[in-house]
Amino acid sequence: MDNRKILTQADGPSRNRVLKPNRKTPAAQWNTRMLRGLADALEKDPEADITTLLPRHYSQKLRSLQKPGNPTSASTFPIADIRSRFCTTDKVTVVFELEPEVTSLLQNQESISESIVDLLAKGEVLHEGLSPASVMVFRVADGIAVKITDEDSVATEHTSLVYLKEHLSDFPAPKPLGAVRFGIFCLLFTTFIPGLDLERAWPRLEASQKSSISTQLDTLFSDLRSLPFPENRPLGGVNGDGCKDARRALRVNAEPILDVGQFDEFIFSRPKRASPLYTGFLRRFIPADAMKCVFTHGDVRPANIMVDRDEDGAWKVVGVIDWERSGFYPEYWESVKVNNNLAPMDRFDWYDYLPECISPNRYPIRWLLDRVWDRSMENS
Repeated sequence: MDNRKILTQADGPSRNRVLKPNRKTPAAQWNTRMLRGLADALEKDPEADITTLLPRHYSQKLRSLQKPGNPTSASTFPIADIRSRFCTTDKVTVVFELEPEVTSLLQNQESISESIVDLLAKGEVLHEGLSPASVMVFRVADGIAVKITDEDSVATEHTSLVYLKEHLSDFPAPKPLGAVRFGIFCLLFTTFIPGLDLERAWPRLEASQKSSISTQLDTLFSDLRSLPFPENRPLGGVNGDGCKDARRALRVNAEPILDVGQFDEFIFSRPKRASPLYTGFLRRFIPADAMKCVFTHGDVRPANIMVDRDEDGAWKVVGVIDWERSGFYPEYWESVKVNNNLAPMDRFDWYDYLPECISPNRYPIRWLLDRVWDRSMENS
């Protein structure tokens, strides 16, 4: 006889019991936030690379949340928020010396990484890029802002702000306060310029006020363009970090560019859809006139211009921000870049009030040539 016990209904359940997952644990909530962030990001860009959307420390964070009390667990943000990419165990390296007002902000925790995470968590969001998880700007204290982006952009912007501080100190640009590398990002600290960006202020301005803003900007950019181009220095960023051509993507020269002719070579090189015959045909339209190199902002648009009302209620330009495309470039370059966002069906009349010194009207052939060539460029 088989002595094995035969299960009856009284001995156990009639069907398998499935344990319900606990969705309220810190690790589960972290994964839920990640999934929501991925869904939001893919809604905006269905072809996005999912591996780049997850925070670099995703696995490390998940493991830490599975161990209650782990001190490296920081407050969490949506995946589209650049702050979700930081971890208190990431290394912090000073790239450009920090001013005392910044170092005093970073002494509130046991480590500088914890201080930065805490500072950003409490910061006021001032700007989010088209992809917030790659560029964001915060106000972290009275009079102090921090921009988080890639190291090359921070290097160009910081060195340009230092150059302006030394050579054109009255120009209303932020003052540099230092920079650090934190994980895969760089944090640029600057003074904060209060006011309203011109993109938001513009619709409420009368025609006379728009003309006044244009005149003020013309004076400012005329002063900027008067800075002498240092001898024996390559074009581009003031620290020798090269020329940048930002369109749909960013191109940076591989070899030093020493004059306008070499800059033209850079612009007309590596087209994505243009034969040598077509390229040469267009290049014959380049004016033979001698052209200077001048200090250039590289991204003059209303979102990068700060305005405010004075005591009499008049609108005044109080700041020009976002200098990551700046440096010494051919004098026509600003007039090409000032129309970066101009579309055939545009109705934004800012383009009717462009500052005279950087208007495409001053360099019509250069402007039209770039407009035609743009569609053939690999980064357009």
